[in-house]
Parts: sequence; C-alpha cells; structure tokens
Amino acid sequence: MGDLKCAIVYNSNHIMHRSDMSSPENPTRLVKIMNFLQGRLRLFDRRDCRLITEFDPALDGDLLRVHDVGYINFIRSYCQKGGGFLGDSTYVAPNTFKAAASSAGGVIEANRLVATGEADTAFAIVRPPGHHASMDKFGGYCIFNNAAVAARYLQAKGLAQKILIVDIDAHAGNGTMRIFYEDPTVLNLSVHRDPHDFYPHDGFIHQIGKGKGRGYNINMEVPEGSGDDEYLMILDNIIAPVIKDYAPDYVMCLVGFDAHYTDNQSDLQLTSNGYYEFVSRLKGMAGGRLCVVLEGGYNSAENVNLAHTIIYSLLGELAPYEDTMDGLSNLVTRNVKTRAILENKMIELIDLLEDYYHFSQDGIYSGKAGGPTK
Repeated sequence: MGDLKCAIVYNSNHIMHRSDMSSPENPTRLVKIMNFLQGRLRLFDRRDCRLITEFDPALDGDLLRVHDVGYINFIRSYCQKGGGFLGDSTYVAPNTFKAAASSAGGVIEANRLVATGEADTAFAIVRPPGHHASMDKFGGYCIFNNAAVAARYLQAKGLAQKILIVDIDAHAGNGTMRIFYEDPTVLNLSVHRDPHDFYPHDGFIHQIGKGKGRGYNINMEVPEGSGDDEYLMILDNIIAPVIKDYAPDYVMCLVGFDAHYTDNQSDLQLTSNGYYEFVSRLKGMAGGRLCVVLEGGYNSAENVNLAHTIIYSLLGELAPYEDTMDGLSNLVTRNVKTRAILENKMIELIDLLEDYYHFSQDGIYSGKAGGPTK
C-alpha cells in the first residue's frame, strides 16, 4: 500500500447549489463536515490523509457515457434560465450545472486515485448527490449519477472492467439500477429500506436485472428497525458470496448517513459503530482498496461524526466514537420481529439469485468455488 492511505475529495463549489426554498439537501450538510475535519480535527496535518479540492469537472463526454444528451442539455438550459423546482424533491439554481458537473468530477477523481493506486482509499464528500438520477431523469435531490459516471470513466480509461457498487443509503439506488439494469459489467447492489412504503418506491427484491444483466442487479430490502447486526448479517451472507463469485476488479461504496438511528424519516438504526464496521469489512473484501461516495444524510450535526467515522475506518484507525442507542428504542421484541422479517427477505433474495451465486442453504455462505452462470 502507498503513503497516501486516504484521499478526501471535496467539491467546494457545491455551495452554489442551493434552493430559494427550504430543502434538507443544502450546503450546510458538507460545510459542517469540512469545518470539523480541517479545523477541530486537523485531519489534513497528517501525511497519509490528503484533502483534494482541485480537479476537473465531469465533461459532457463523461456525462454522455451515462446520460442522454437531451437530458444534459435540459439541465444546462434550466440553470441558464435561472433554475427552479424540477419536481420529485429536486431543484436547480443558476449555477447548479457547474456544481453537479464538479460533484461528478470529484467522484471520478476519488475513484481514479484508488484505481490507479495513487491512494489506498478515498472518500468523495460531494453534493448534489447522484444515485436517484437515471439516464434521462432527475430525482430525490440528484441531478447526475455521480457513481455511474465514475464507473463508466474507469471502464473507458481501462482502469476497471467489472465493477461492484455497494449502496447503503437508506433509499434504494434506483437511478444506478436503471442505468446498469442490462449490463453485467457493473453490478449494483443496494441495501435499503423496503420501498413498498418508502421513497423511491423502486428497487424491489425481484428486480435482478434484464437480458445480459440478469443476476447482476441486487436489491436487499430491509425492514424498519434494521441496524448494525442486520447490515453486517447482509454483508456476510449476501455481499461476501457475491464478491467471491462475481469477482469484481473494483469496488465502490455509496454511503448515505440517513440510515443512522437519529434520522427521523428512515426508521433504520445503524450506529456509527455499524458504519465503521461495514466499511472496514467491505474494504477488506475489496483487497484494501475502496472508494466511498457520500449520497444522502440530512442531519448536519450527525453527519460530522459519521464522516469522521468513515474516514477512520478507511485509514484503519480505531473507531472515533462509541455510539449506542437509547435502550427504549432498541426493544428486544422489535429486534426479534425485525430479524424474522429480514431473514425471510434474505431467503427470498437467495432463491432468486441461486442460479448466479453460491449461497448456503441456511443463509450462511458455504464458500463454494465458482462464478455466476452466463
């Protein structure tokens, strides 16, 4: 491994992307994180962790590998006319196109650094987020699909061929799913709140891809109340066998802080300990190379602690916080019910994917050799 253990990539021009109306997706989300990392923590005094704010924005050619030209031109034109509310919780400001292109460019740069070996790991702290944006549609605060643009960049530059994107935002990465739904070279694996009654009402277990992409899209629905134990159970029993059998040459992790128990909308119960352990184990499964990309998360106070946690996980430092939930919100009876629902969901998913990956009968990975059927 190299001298640079972790690169922090930040698009400082994100502050240009703000709504005239109140929106949870606002500059404060990132500004507080960076103030803490640079000020109180003095993180970038370390030689093994570097802040990167100078990089090229995603060019039209980068965006066109993912998005339709008409959609790109629509966003550019809408911004030039002064911006406004697009619908589906999404807005643009006069300079949003620049900020969104920079956000995608930051995610390209973070992944490029890891893919070339210039950094062992990276964390792209960027906005606007991306995973709800599809080829020709915005949504859920997202303009361009940052992760998809970066994945196509890596492939175009010969830096990766088979890419696994693991998404643990509270909401399904439905835009990423749509973009790669028929493509076996990018596997989108999203772990998210059951979308039957939760935004984006897409990303269901039965949606496993189409055509050549069948078996290469995975949605793990989790019930409300799911927390650290449930996410690590999914990591060990679903994600680990998929990584072994799919054998990606590159892994990217999309993180939303909205799965934390302090979020008042998702009803999920991840703690900072859970985020730390999930990222640490996934990094190990990826051979010590991992790029984490920030998606959602709108509790600006908690975002600071969680960003600190993710970075220390990537650096291999001890977890900086001992995060425990209030006992009343972690009732045993609720945990038992949550676990039973989750186990049934996992069995349903394993049954759908058994022709493509090797899972054990009891939901514990058997470690068989082999790969997905073609």
